[in-house]
Amino acid sequence: MSFKDVSLSRRQFLQLSGATGAAALFGSRLTYFTPAVQASPRLAEDGILYGVCDVCSMNCAYIAHLREGRITHLTGNPADQTAEGKLCVKGQAALRLLYDPDRLKYPMKRTNPEKGIGVDPGWVKISWDEALDLTAAKFKEIRDAYGPQALMVIARGQTWQKHFASSLGTPNLVSHNNTCYTSHDVVWRAMVTGKGKTWTVDYEHSKYILAFGWDGLGKSKNHWGRAVLTALDNGARLVVFDPRLSITASKAHEWIPIKPGTDLAALLAMIHVIINEDLYDHEFVENYTTGFEQLKAQVKDYTPEWAASICEVPAETIARIAREFAATQPAVIASHKRDAGGPNYRNSWQTAACFVIMDTLVGSLDRPGGHILDRQPKLPGLRDVWEFPEYPETIKGPRIDGLEKFPITYQLGKGSFSTLAEGILSQQPYPVKAAFVWRHNVLAFPNPGRLVEALKTLDFIAVSDIMPTEIVQLADVVLPDVTYFESLGLSARQYHAVYPQVALKEPLPAVYDSKGFGTVAREILKRMGLDEYAPDGMDGKGLMQAQLAALETTLEEIKANGGVWGKPKPIEPKIEFGTPSKKIELYATLMEEKGYPPLPAWQPAGAQTSEQYPFHLLIWRRPWHRMTQSQNDPILAELQPENGALLNTQTAQKLGLKAGDEVWVESVAGKIRLKAMLTQGLRPDCVAVDHGFGHWSDALSIANGRGANDGDLIPSRTVEQQLAEGDPGVSAMMEDVVVSVSKVVL
Repeated sequence: MSFKDVSLSRRQFLQLSGATGAAALFGSRLTYFTPAVQASPRLAEDGILYGVCDVCSMNCAYIAHLREGRITHLTGNPADQTAEGKLCVKGQAALRLLYDPDRLKYPMKRTNPEKGIGVDPGWVKISWDEALDLTAAKFKEIRDAYGPQALMVIARGQTWQKHFASSLGTPNLVSHNNTCYTSHDVVWRAMVTGKGKTWTVDYEHSKYILAFGWDGLGKSKNHWGRAVLTALDNGARLVVFDPRLSITASKAHEWIPIKPGTDLAALLAMIHVIINEDLYDHEFVENYTTGFEQLKAQVKDYTPEWAASICEVPAETIARIAREFAATQPAVIASHKRDAGGPNYRNSWQTAACFVIMDTLVGSLDRPGGHILDRQPKLPGLRDVWEFPEYPETIKGPRIDGLEKFPITYQLGKGSFSTLAEGILSQQPYPVKAAFVWRHNVLAFPNPGRLVEALKTLDFIAVSDIMPTEIVQLADVVLPDVTYFESLGLSARQYHAVYPQVALKEPLPAVYDSKGFGTVAREILKRMGLDEYAPDGMDGKGLMQAQLAALETTLEEIKANGGVWGKPKPIEPKIEFGTPSKKIELYATLMEEKGYPPLPAWQPAGAQTSEQYPFHLLIWRRPWHRMTQSQNDPILAELQPENGALLNTQTAQKLGLKAGDEVWVESVAGKIRLKAMLTQGLRPDCVAVDHGFGHWSDALSIANGRGANDGDLIPSRTVEQQLAEGDPGVSAMMEDVVVSVSKVVL
């Protein structure tokens, strides 16, 4: 049976993300998720498994319902403070990933030495022993000949991934962070936590929610959508600054279509109003901050009248909203990753600093209704459980992405996608010869074509992934990974975690011949002769047992408690913060020590419109898609077969375009071909492209060839270019791009 032939309507599927009806719906349509030819091994009986969704970083806990050992449907775990018994449409759809017939089913090796877009790799099936032996042998050969820095691991910096890269001795653990949120991280490290940003905001109890480019509802962030709507029902006010009428903006009391890249000006002016009109929380500022007088002096000339001409928002609107924000408590700046404080513009890190300052001035940092700091228990890591030597000193050496030249981001252990391709191609500060890639697709990078050219220069690439994505097409060895449905562990709550809580992940037996990252990493290290970093018994089960012991609980107790550890309790506001002064540092001394401005100051965006490129590029996300990961789902593909170029109706009229016309969207980096979509909910000087499409892997039977990739419009950058921007977060400047639009002439 083909998934494409299953009779399950779009409307029926969307009912799954509601509060009721899931079990009834799936009772008659089990074959959608469990075709007999792709069925997993059966468990002994019917029942449930507890798990944690990995579709997005909210990581909602779920309950998997089983019939004859196969998952029939999912429900949100009501014991989880994040899920609260609900899952979004993406979380429901992700069950298909487990049984996707396109999944990588067994290890493979490449037989065609040529690599590139549209090139057949000539895959042949091999055993796990051969795949691991081949990978270990190539890594050892290159490590011995060129040094450990010639190896690179592209992966999220999680427990096993950090251990693997460090055990190899390479400094090159590269991740997506600077395309996602390092602008927030560096600011929070310097001003608030001494580490990175925390992601819990108590929207439900807020009375005034002010957003700049934040679209938590439109991205279908499960808890946040419910919390914001609950706050609105309880009388809260929502104001959204965004060039595009997002779903969140559509629910707001006010939508203010600010000029792209100018949010910083509006925020500086609001800070000016709150301070100079004496509207700030004196008690909070006096007791919990440093640097207030320096901040006051810094913003004295940033008046609403000054900002109005920059961001094209009336001065009286800026001043009024500042007064409302200060007068209506608790108030909070809505914030998460790719908002206006995310790595979108060269001034975004200063915008993120203004977010912190605004919350601080009204006393809502780590207070009910505000931005809540981390309350999670510290779980044991690998070194806490097993004895192994210190990692080689080579992990502290120069990196291929140049991150050590950005000391705050470097200390946070993040990575830079925007500089990776140029580093590999220039072979500076040294040549990289081999890469291990875990679940990072090239389509997630700025200028992915440039990265493909860079990766083609490597001698060897091993890829651990679930689906045959574009990065897999460049691999020499493929090591099929498990899904989160097949993974064991504990997950500390990070999103809407107002009290300490940990959720259980129980695994279903693997559907195909796949292995998790920890197992693969351990086997490669052993085969390379690095046994000391892979002691006997080092596995996920052993780590979880140690973590359970640290929590003074057992697996049985967690299951009896509904799949979670931790009981609800009220927010107890912190009186100390993670900075050297133990206070919120409005004047960030760490920034000053590292050569960056300690206070935010006006800086324009890098790219400005011109006659050649008259439009600002905006990138947005649909509620039902997660990055580039979900486009191969047939139901989601029916919801949205492809992406498009969203234009203002007046702009389209001037260009002689109508809805459905094919257009070229072009920047200095490249051009993409899309169909025009028209709306009045967009500034006329903008073009908005929804993210996640443009797949070219022909092994993705549904996603391949649909739409275009917005990353083709975003330039990659050299380390020198990034240094010149003066940004401590190495922001990839994902929307600091201007474009032209023209009709495709057939």
